[in-house]
Amino acid sequence: MATLGETLRIAIERIVPGGDGMGRVDGQAVFVPFSAPGDLLEARLVERKAGYARAEIVAILEPGPGRAEPSCPYYGECGGCNLQHLGYEAQLEAKQGIARDAWLRSGGIADVGFDVVPCSPLGYRNRAQFHEGASGRLGYARRASSDILEVRSCPVLVPALRLWLESGAGMPGKAGKAATDGRFVAFGYGERVYLEGVDREATVEVGGKAFRFDPGGFFQSNLEMVERLAPAVCAGLSGERAADLYCGVGLFAAFLREGFGSLCCVEQEKRSIGLACSNVGPGAAFAASRIEEWTRSPQARARFDYVVVDPPRAGLGAQVRAWLASSRPERIGYVSCDPVSLARDAGFLVKAGYEVESASLLDFYPQNSHVESHVRFRLA
Repeated sequence: MATLGETLRIAIERIVPGGDGMGRVDGQAVFVPFSAPGDLLEARLVERKAGYARAEIVAILEPGPGRAEPSCPYYGECGGCNLQHLGYEAQLEAKQGIARDAWLRSGGIADVGFDVVPCSPLGYRNRAQFHEGASGRLGYARRASSDILEVRSCPVLVPALRLWLESGAGMPGKAGKAATDGRFVAFGYGERVYLEGVDREATVEVGGKAFRFDPGGFFQSNLEMVERLAPAVCAGLSGERAADLYCGVGLFAAFLREGFGSLCCVEQEKRSIGLACSNVGPGAAFAASRIEEWTRSPQARARFDYVVVDPPRAGLGAQVRAWLASSRPERIGYVSCDPVSLARDAGFLVKAGYEVESASLLDFYPQNSHVESHVRFRLA
Protein backbone atom coordinates (compact mmCIF):
# COMPACT_ATOMS: atom_id res chain seq x y z
CA MET A 1 0.00 0.00 0.00
CA ALA A 2 1.28 3.47 -0.89
CA THR A 3 1.98 6.07 1.77
CA LEU A 4 -0.09 9.25 2.14
CA GLY A 5 0.30 11.54 -0.86
CA GLU A 6 1.57 8.79 -3.15
CA THR A 7 -0.41 7.47 -6.11
CA LEU A 8 -1.66 3.96 -6.71
CA ARG A 9 -3.59 2.04 -9.34
CA ILE A 10 -6.98 0.77 -8.32
CA ALA A 11 -9.86 -1.02 -10.04
CA ILE A 12 -13.27 0.00 -8.69
CA GLU A 13 -15.58 -2.90 -7.83
CA ARG A 14 -18.79 -1.31 -6.60
CA ILE A 15 -20.52 1.73 -5.08
CA VAL A 16 -20.93 1.77 -1.30
CA PRO A 17 -23.30 3.74 0.99
CA GLY A 18 -22.40 7.40 0.73
CA GLY A 19 -21.70 7.13 -3.00
CA ASP A 20 -17.96 6.39 -3.05
CA GLY A 21 -16.55 3.66 -5.25
CA MET A 22 -14.63 0.87 -3.55
CA GLY A 23 -11.67 -1.15 -4.75
CA ARG A 24 -8.92 -3.13 -3.04
CA VAL A 25 -5.18 -2.65 -2.93
CA ASP A 26 -3.07 -5.28 -1.17
CA GLY A 27 -6.29 -6.70 0.25
CA GLN A 28 -7.33 -3.41 1.88
CA ALA A 29 -10.52 -1.54 0.95
CA VAL A 30 -9.92 1.86 -0.65
CA PHE A 31 -12.80 4.33 -1.10
CA VAL A 32 -12.66 6.83 -3.97
CA PRO A 33 -15.27 9.60 -4.46
CA PHE A 34 -16.72 10.08 -7.97
CA SER A 35 -15.45 6.72 -9.17
CA ALA A 36 -17.52 4.18 -11.11
CA PRO A 37 -17.65 0.38 -11.09
CA GLY A 38 -15.20 -0.90 -13.70
CA ASP A 39 -12.99 2.21 -13.55
CA LEU A 40 -9.23 1.68 -13.58
CA LEU A 41 -7.83 4.72 -11.80
CA GLU A 42 -4.64 6.42 -10.84
CA ALA A 43 -5.52 7.78 -7.40
CA ARG A 44 -3.71 9.66 -4.65
CA LEU A 45 -3.92 8.26 -1.12
CA VAL A 46 -5.33 10.94 1.21
CA GLU A 47 -6.27 9.00 4.36
CA ARG A 48 -5.39 5.70 6.03
CA LYS A 49 -7.35 4.08 8.84
CA ALA A 50 -7.36 0.64 10.43
CA GLY A 51 -8.85 -1.61 7.77
CA TYR A 52 -9.45 0.94 4.99
CA ALA A 53 -8.08 3.95 3.14
CA ARG A 54 -9.37 6.86 1.07
CA ALA A 55 -8.01 8.19 -2.19
CA GLU A 56 -8.82 10.87 -4.77
CA ILE A 57 -8.83 10.46 -8.53
CA VAL A 58 -5.73 11.71 -10.35
CA ALA A 59 -6.55 10.16 -13.72
CA ILE A 60 -9.13 7.80 -15.20
CA LEU A 61 -6.99 5.24 -17.03
CA GLU A 62 -9.95 3.17 -18.22
CA PRO A 63 -13.55 4.32 -17.59
CA GLY A 64 -16.13 1.85 -16.33
CA PRO A 65 -19.06 1.01 -18.64
CA GLY A 66 -21.56 3.00 -16.57
CA ARG A 67 -19.60 6.26 -16.41
CA ALA A 68 -21.35 9.37 -17.81
CA GLU A 69 -20.88 13.13 -18.07
CA PRO A 70 -22.49 15.05 -15.16
CA SER A 71 -25.40 17.29 -16.13
CA CYS A 72 -24.67 20.04 -13.58
CA PRO A 73 -21.77 22.54 -13.66
CA TYR A 74 -21.60 22.50 -9.85
CA TYR A 75 -21.21 18.73 -9.59
CA GLY A 76 -18.24 17.79 -7.43
CA GLU A 77 -18.38 21.03 -5.46
CA CYS A 78 -22.04 20.84 -4.36
CA GLY A 79 -22.91 18.57 -1.45
CA GLY A 80 -26.21 17.48 -3.00
CA CYS A 81 -25.59 14.94 -5.78
CA ASN A 82 -22.89 12.27 -5.69
CA LEU A 83 -23.78 9.90 -8.56
CA GLN A 84 -24.10 12.22 -11.57
CA HIS A 85 -20.94 10.65 -13.00
CA LEU A 86 -22.96 7.44 -13.55
CA GLY A 87 -25.61 6.86 -16.19
CA TYR A 88 -29.08 6.31 -14.79
CA GLU A 89 -29.13 2.52 -15.27
CA ALA A 90 -25.75 2.30 -13.54
CA GLN A 91 -27.14 4.37 -10.65
CA LEU A 92 -30.02 1.93 -10.21
CA GLU A 93 -27.63 -1.02 -10.30
CA ALA A 94 -25.45 0.66 -7.67
CA LYS A 95 -28.42 1.22 -5.37
CA GLN A 96 -29.51 -2.39 -5.71
CA GLY A 97 -26.00 -3.43 -4.74
CA ILE A 98 -26.05 -1.15 -1.69
CA ALA A 99 -29.40 -2.61 -0.59
CA ARG A 100 -28.42 -6.25 -1.16
CA ASP A 101 -25.16 -5.79 0.75
CA ALA A 102 -26.96 -4.10 3.67
CA TRP A 103 -29.55 -6.88 3.90
CA LEU A 104 -26.83 -9.53 3.96
CA ARG A 105 -24.47 -7.78 6.37
CA SER A 106 -26.96 -6.18 8.77
CA GLY A 107 -29.95 -8.51 8.45
CA GLY A 108 -28.42 -11.84 7.57
CA ILE A 109 -30.86 -12.11 4.65
CA ALA A 110 -29.60 -13.09 1.19
CA ASP A 111 -31.18 -13.12 -2.26
CA VAL A 112 -33.89 -10.52 -1.66
CA GLY A 113 -35.70 -9.86 -4.94
CA PHE A 114 -36.17 -6.09 -5.17
CA ASP A 115 -38.71 -4.52 -7.49
CA VAL A 116 -36.93 -1.37 -8.71
CA VAL A 117 -39.18 1.65 -9.32
CA PRO A 118 -37.34 4.28 -11.42
CA CYS A 119 -37.97 8.02 -11.56
CA SER A 120 -37.36 10.91 -13.92
CA PRO A 121 -33.56 11.35 -13.63
CA LEU A 122 -33.82 15.16 -13.58
CA GLY A 123 -36.48 17.74 -12.69
CA TYR A 124 -38.03 15.58 -9.98
CA ARG A 125 -37.31 17.28 -6.66
CA ASN A 126 -40.18 19.30 -5.15
CA ARG A 127 -38.51 20.18 -1.87
CA ALA A 128 -35.06 21.61 -1.17
CA GLN A 129 -33.26 23.39 1.64
CA PHE A 130 -31.45 26.56 0.63
CA HIS A 131 -28.80 28.65 2.37
CA GLU A 132 -27.91 32.30 1.93
CA GLY A 133 -24.45 32.76 0.44
CA ALA A 134 -22.00 35.58 1.10
CA SER A 135 -23.35 37.72 -1.76
CA GLY A 136 -26.98 37.11 -0.82
CA ARG A 137 -27.58 34.57 -3.59
CA LEU A 138 -29.01 31.23 -2.54
CA GLY A 139 -27.05 28.02 -2.57
CA TYR A 140 -26.34 24.64 -1.03
CA ALA A 141 -23.73 23.38 1.40
CA ARG A 142 -20.46 22.52 -0.30
CA ARG A 143 -19.34 18.91 -0.38
CA ALA A 144 -17.68 17.89 2.91
CA SER A 145 -17.93 21.47 4.21
CA SER A 146 -20.20 23.86 6.07
CA ASP A 147 -19.41 26.59 3.52
CA ILE A 148 -22.14 27.67 1.11
CA LEU A 149 -21.84 27.21 -2.65
CA GLU A 150 -23.99 29.81 -4.39
CA VAL A 151 -25.83 28.37 -7.39
CA ARG A 152 -27.75 29.91 -10.27
CA SER A 153 -29.69 26.78 -11.18
CA CYS A 154 -30.19 23.14 -10.20
CA PRO A 155 -31.23 20.45 -12.71
CA VAL A 156 -32.84 18.08 -10.19
CA LEU A 157 -35.47 20.64 -9.11
CA VAL A 158 -39.01 20.60 -10.51
CA PRO A 159 -39.55 23.40 -13.07
CA ALA A 160 -41.33 25.82 -10.70
CA LEU A 161 -38.55 25.58 -8.12
CA ARG A 162 -35.77 25.73 -10.72
CA LEU A 163 -37.24 28.84 -12.38
CA TRP A 164 -37.73 30.47 -8.98
CA LEU A 165 -34.06 29.84 -8.15
CA GLU A 166 -32.91 31.09 -11.56
CA SER A 167 -34.87 34.31 -11.03
CA GLY A 168 -32.40 35.32 -8.32
CA ALA A 169 -34.69 34.69 -5.35
CA GLY A 170 -33.28 35.59 -1.95
CA MET A 171 -33.96 34.73 1.68
CA PRO A 172 -37.69 34.70 2.47
CA GLY A 173 -37.01 36.73 5.62
CA LYS A 174 -36.83 39.77 3.37
CA ALA A 175 -40.52 39.28 2.60
CA GLY A 176 -41.76 37.37 5.62
CA LYS A 177 -40.49 35.81 8.84
CA ALA A 178 -36.70 35.64 8.83
CA ALA A 179 -34.98 32.29 8.85
CA THR A 180 -32.69 32.87 11.83
CA ASP A 181 -29.96 30.40 10.85
CA GLY A 182 -29.59 31.50 7.24
CA ARG A 183 -31.38 28.51 5.74
CA PHE A 184 -34.95 27.66 4.77
CA VAL A 185 -37.02 25.15 2.83
CA ALA A 186 -38.77 25.82 -0.47
CA PHE A 187 -41.40 23.51 -1.96
CA GLY A 188 -42.44 23.66 -5.61
CA TYR A 189 -45.81 22.33 -6.78
CA GLY A 190 -47.39 23.07 -10.13
CA GLU A 191 -46.51 26.68 -10.84
CA ARG A 192 -46.37 27.63 -7.15
CA VAL A 193 -43.40 27.83 -4.76
CA TYR A 194 -44.14 27.64 -1.03
CA LEU A 195 -41.56 29.10 1.35
CA GLU A 196 -40.78 28.31 4.96
CA GLY A 197 -41.31 31.45 7.02
CA VAL A 198 -43.72 32.92 4.47
CA ASP A 199 -46.36 30.25 3.83
CA ARG A 200 -47.80 28.57 6.90
CA GLU A 201 -49.30 25.74 4.85
CA ALA A 202 -48.98 24.14 1.44
CA THR A 203 -51.48 21.84 -0.26
CA VAL A 204 -50.68 19.10 -2.77
CA GLU A 205 -52.68 16.29 -4.35
CA VAL A 206 -51.57 12.65 -4.14
CA GLY A 207 -53.69 9.85 -5.59
CA GLY A 208 -56.68 12.17 -5.91
CA LYS A 209 -56.50 13.22 -2.25
CA ALA A 210 -55.53 16.67 -0.96
CA PHE A 211 -52.83 16.93 1.70
CA ARG A 212 -52.03 20.01 3.78
CA PHE A 213 -48.57 20.30 5.33
CA ASP A 214 -46.12 22.82 6.75
CA PRO A 215 -43.53 23.77 4.09
CA GLY A 216 -40.87 23.94 6.80
CA GLY A 217 -41.85 20.59 8.30
CA PHE A 218 -41.31 17.13 6.91
CA PHE A 219 -43.02 16.07 3.71
CA GLN A 220 -41.66 13.83 0.97
CA SER A 221 -39.40 15.63 -1.54
CA ASN A 222 -40.45 13.79 -4.69
CA LEU A 223 -44.17 13.81 -5.50
CA GLU A 224 -43.68 11.73 -8.65
CA MET A 225 -42.54 8.85 -6.46
CA VAL A 226 -45.03 9.55 -3.67
CA GLU A 227 -47.74 8.86 -6.25
CA ARG A 228 -46.23 5.38 -6.61
CA LEU A 229 -45.42 4.79 -2.94
CA ALA A 230 -48.62 5.78 -1.13
CA PRO A 231 -50.99 3.45 -3.01
CA ALA A 232 -48.40 0.61 -2.88
CA VAL A 233 -48.18 0.81 0.92
CA CYS A 234 -51.95 0.29 1.16
CA ALA A 235 -52.75 -1.82 -1.92
CA GLY A 236 -54.80 -4.99 -1.48
CA LEU A 237 -55.22 -4.53 2.27
CA SER A 238 -58.35 -4.59 4.38
CA GLY A 239 -59.40 -5.73 7.81
CA GLU A 240 -60.71 -4.69 11.17
CA ARG A 241 -57.82 -2.62 12.57
CA ALA A 242 -54.76 -0.83 11.18
CA ALA A 243 -52.15 1.48 12.68
CA ASP A 244 -49.95 4.09 11.01
CA LEU A 245 -46.90 4.72 13.20
CA TYR A 246 -44.74 7.81 12.49
CA CYS A 247 -47.76 8.95 10.47
CA GLY A 248 -46.58 12.52 9.79
CA VAL A 249 -49.41 14.45 8.15
CA GLY A 250 -51.33 11.25 7.35
CA LEU A 251 -50.08 10.39 3.87
CA PHE A 252 -50.54 6.62 4.24
CA ALA A 253 -53.40 6.81 6.74
CA ALA A 254 -55.58 8.68 4.25
CA PHE A 255 -55.42 5.64 1.94
CA LEU A 256 -55.62 3.04 4.72
CA ARG A 257 -58.83 4.53 6.15
CA GLU A 258 -60.85 3.15 3.25
CA GLY A 259 -59.96 -0.50 3.88
CA PHE A 260 -60.14 -0.87 7.66
CA GLY A 261 -62.86 -0.64 10.26
CA SER A 262 -60.67 1.34 12.64
CA LEU A 263 -57.39 3.18 12.17
CA CYS A 264 -54.92 4.53 14.74
CA CYS A 265 -52.45 7.24 13.69
CA VAL A 266 -49.44 8.02 15.90
CA GLU A 267 -47.02 10.95 15.49
CA GLN A 268 -44.97 12.83 18.06
CA GLU A 269 -44.82 16.16 16.21
CA LYS A 270 -47.94 18.04 17.29
CA ARG A 271 -48.20 20.31 14.26
CA SER A 272 -48.06 17.27 11.96
CA ILE A 273 -50.66 15.27 13.89
CA GLY A 274 -53.00 18.27 13.73
CA LEU A 275 -52.64 18.34 9.96
CA ALA A 276 -53.10 14.56 9.84
CA CYS A 277 -56.50 14.95 11.52
CA SER A 278 -57.55 17.21 8.66
CA ASN A 279 -55.96 15.13 5.89
CA VAL A 280 -57.26 11.74 7.05
CA GLY A 281 -60.68 12.92 8.15
CA PRO A 282 -63.23 11.22 10.43
CA GLY A 283 -63.09 7.56 11.31
CA ALA A 284 -59.54 7.47 12.66
CA ALA A 285 -58.03 7.86 16.14
CA PHE A 286 -54.98 10.09 16.62
CA ALA A 287 -52.24 10.05 19.25
CA ALA A 288 -49.67 12.84 19.64
CA SER A 289 -47.03 10.68 21.25
CA ARG A 290 -43.60 9.17 20.85
CA ILE A 291 -44.04 5.72 19.34
CA GLU A 292 -42.19 4.11 22.26
CA GLU A 293 -44.63 5.65 24.73
CA TRP A 294 -47.64 4.71 22.61
CA THR A 295 -46.62 1.02 22.60
CA ARG A 296 -47.30 1.02 26.37
CA SER A 297 -50.75 2.62 26.00
CA PRO A 298 -54.15 0.84 26.09
CA GLN A 299 -54.56 1.64 22.37
CA ALA A 300 -51.54 -0.51 21.56
CA ARG A 301 -53.04 -3.61 23.19
CA ALA A 302 -55.51 -4.08 20.34
CA ARG A 303 -54.98 -6.75 17.73
CA PHE A 304 -53.96 -5.07 14.45
CA ASP A 305 -54.35 -6.63 11.03
CA TYR A 306 -51.85 -4.22 9.48
CA VAL A 307 -49.25 -1.81 10.84
CA VAL A 308 -47.29 0.60 8.64
CA VAL A 309 -44.08 2.15 9.97
CA ASP A 310 -42.09 4.99 8.41
CA PRO A 311 -39.34 5.62 10.98
CA PRO A 312 -36.46 8.10 10.83
CA ARG A 313 -33.06 7.07 9.48
CA ALA A 314 -32.14 5.20 12.67
CA GLY A 315 -34.99 2.74 12.07
CA LEU A 316 -37.16 1.16 14.75
CA GLY A 317 -36.14 1.39 18.38
CA ALA A 318 -35.78 -1.81 20.41
CA GLN A 319 -39.08 -1.18 22.19
CA VAL A 320 -41.01 -0.75 18.94
CA ARG A 321 -39.47 -3.92 17.51
CA ALA A 322 -40.42 -5.79 20.68
CA TRP A 323 -44.00 -4.48 20.46
CA LEU A 324 -44.32 -5.66 16.86
CA ALA A 325 -43.00 -9.10 17.81
CA SER A 326 -45.43 -9.43 20.72
CA SER A 327 -48.54 -7.90 19.11
CA ARG A 328 -47.99 -9.87 15.88
CA PRO A 329 -50.00 -7.93 13.29
CA GLU A 330 -50.86 -10.05 10.27
CA ARG A 331 -48.84 -7.75 8.00
CA ILE A 332 -46.30 -4.96 8.47
CA GLY A 333 -45.52 -2.30 5.87
CA TYR A 334 -42.07 -0.75 6.36
CA VAL A 335 -41.07 2.44 4.55
CA SER A 336 -37.37 3.19 4.99
CA CYS A 337 -34.87 5.89 4.10
CA ASP A 338 -31.85 3.83 5.22
CA PRO A 339 -31.11 0.31 3.95
CA VAL A 340 -28.83 -0.58 6.87
CA SER A 341 -31.37 0.12 9.65
CA LEU A 342 -34.11 -1.49 7.52
CA ALA A 343 -32.00 -4.63 7.07
CA ARG A 344 -31.33 -4.83 10.82
CA ASP A 345 -35.05 -4.54 11.56
CA ALA A 346 -35.91 -7.02 8.79
CA GLY A 347 -33.55 -9.55 10.35
CA PHE A 348 -35.31 -9.10 13.67
CA LEU A 349 -38.78 -9.49 12.14
CA VAL A 350 -37.79 -12.65 10.26
CA LYS A 351 -36.51 -14.17 13.50
CA ALA A 352 -39.81 -13.12 15.14
CA GLY A 353 -41.81 -15.19 12.66
CA TYR A 354 -42.30 -12.91 9.65
CA GLU A 355 -41.32 -13.38 6.02
CA VAL A 356 -40.74 -10.85 3.25
CA GLU A 357 -43.85 -10.69 1.07
CA SER A 358 -42.55 -7.98 -1.28
CA ALA A 359 -39.62 -5.56 -1.41
CA SER A 360 -39.26 -2.44 -3.56
CA LEU A 361 -36.52 0.11 -4.08
CA LEU A 362 -38.07 3.43 -5.05
CA ASP A 363 -35.65 5.89 -6.61
CA PHE A 364 -36.72 9.03 -4.80
CA TYR A 365 -33.33 10.69 -5.35
CA PRO A 366 -31.76 10.14 -8.78
CA GLN A 367 -28.17 11.43 -9.05
CA ASN A 368 -27.71 10.65 -5.35
CA SER A 369 -26.79 7.41 -3.56
CA HIS A 370 -29.70 7.72 -1.12
CA VAL A 371 -31.88 4.56 -1.11
CA GLU A 372 -35.61 4.50 -0.25
CA SER A 373 -37.37 1.17 0.27
CA HIS A 374 -40.83 -0.27 0.87
CA VAL A 375 -41.04 -3.78 2.28
CA ARG A 376 -44.16 -5.71 3.21
CA PHE A 377 -43.83 -8.47 5.82
CA ARG A 378 -46.42 -11.13 6.65
CA LEU A 379 -46.61 -13.71 9.40
CA ALA A 380 -45.05 -16.91 8.14
